[in-house]
Amino acid sequence: DEDSVRIIRMAAPLHDIGKIGIPDQILMKPGRFDPEEFERMKAHTTIGASILEGTIFPVLKLAGTIALAHHEKWDGSGYPLGLKGEDIPIAARIVAIADFYDALTHERPYKQAWTPEATIEEMVRQRGAHFDPDVVDAFVRLYESRALDEMLAV
Repeated sequence: DEDSVRIIRMAAPLHDIGKIGIPDQILMKPGRFDPEEFERMKAHTTIGASILEGTIFPVLKLAGTIALAHHEKWDGSGYPLGLKGEDIPIAARIVAIADFYDALTHERPYKQAWTPEATIEEMVRQRGAHFDPDVVDAFVRLYESRALDEMLAV
């Protein structure tokens, strides 16, 4: 419903707030993380949730839920809790897709930007493993209808 969409839209930008607790040399590393660095990076989920816990504000409560769960995977292989399927909060499943699209379609210190088409292909490939199949399907429908362009322009 519209109210849920509005709250998710306000909460979603805080999904990586926990990265303030990760050293810059890890955040800005131009190559792959070694195992120790990856473990430190994964902590951004729990750091973010900790920062946002205890609030009475619904948007910040949801932001904490998203911060904690946006790296969980549909098949249970994600982190930090190894949640699977519909045990992953729907807002986190939605933000995971948006975050993935954003990360792949923009240049990073460690990679070139992917085309939107290649990114969508990868999302579809990971449908049912990394991502909720229904959320992937909804994202693809938005992309194909060009409604995504309008949403991203906001």
